[in-house]
Amino acid sequence: MFLDEVDQVELMLRTNPEIGIVYAAHKSGFIRRVLLPRTEYHLYYRFRADRDELMVLSVWGATRGRAPKL
Repeated sequence: MFLDEVDQVELMLRTNPEIGIVYAAHKSGFIRRVLLPRTEYHLYYRFRADRDELMVLSVWGATRGRAPKL
């Protein structure tokens, strides 16, 4: 189930990489996150349009009650 959700999010991010909620600002761009609703994980990523690059920074359990150190 987890891998299926990651695959679905990957397809969405390939066509619209800015769909994630802005989580934090970073010197190299915004860190965004998107929720994987069935498994309740957040996928944290950074998209750099100038490089056409999307980097996954972390996959973190939303139910942990705290955010990852990015």
